[in-house]
Amino acid sequence: MGLALRDVHFTYHPGTPIAREVLRGVDLEIREGEILSLLGPSGCGKSTLLLVAAGLLPPQRGTLLLDGKPCGGTQTAHAPLRERVGLLLQSPEDQLFADTVEADVAFGLRRAALSPREVREKTAESLRSVGMEPSLYSPLSPFALSRGEMRRVALAGVLVREPRFLLLDEPFSGLDGEGREKLASLLRDLRGNGTGILFVTHEWEEVDLLADRAAVLFEGRLLLEGEKKKVLGDREGLLRAGLEPPPRVELLHRLRARYPSLPPYADDAREAAEKVDILMRGCAG
Repeated sequence: MGLALRDVHFTYHPGTPIAREVLRGVDLEIREGEILSLLGPSGCGKSTLLLVAAGLLPPQRGTLLLDGKPCGGTQTAHAPLRERVGLLLQSPEDQLFADTVEADVAFGLRRAALSPREVREKTAESLRSVGMEPSLYSPLSPFALSRGEMRRVALAGVLVREPRFLLLDEPFSGLDGEGREKLASLLRDLRGNGTGILFVTHEWEEVDLLADRAAVLFEGRLLLEGEKKKVLGDREGLLRAGLEPPPRVELLHRLRARYPSLPPYADDAREAAEKVDILMRGCAG
């Protein structure tokens, strides 16, 4: 069960002198209970891919599938996407609009058959899930908040609908250390409850921290995709995509020229150091 793009193409301003093809035959699946990270250089099509996956941009070619069934193209076909897919935009100010935080978060429940009390309770629960105390934040204007707080309000407005699939465009941007830890913990909990998550990032640390799988988009095509260890350990592939490999991957690559038994990837800097230490002890002995 999942949300999948199959041979998806998308071009901005098609048929005009300023036409720009940004997705070129993309095949990607977001699975339930799994976190997938999407990486790539600026302008490679990551944000457009999220908009297509959420049904906000229809692909000119290819198919969007939800649980194996085509969706999109008509209002009826888009209905399952609206109910089951949540999208957090890169700029929170593009997603917020109401006079108060409470009204903004509660807007996602407008179609639900809930009493006013139930709406308030669910809104408060969603705010708490992103680390915002309702009694403090609910009456405030979302536009009076810091950028990190605005991002958390926007996320609460997505989560209040309890989507099965969550699409996040650089969700950690603008968050301090504590905010990043809370968001990471929340995303792990959502994954544990069966939510499928795709998040765009430029930071290797975020991939290491959360991802089960990783994908690298380059010039509108998926250059790499698979288990996190496989993708992040593919130094040559990352370089072809214009990305600097994680520092420990670069370190292991240089050491492997002399010690070929070293692996190309380690989960973190400590594991890399341990592998090098074990090897050096063996050589010394």
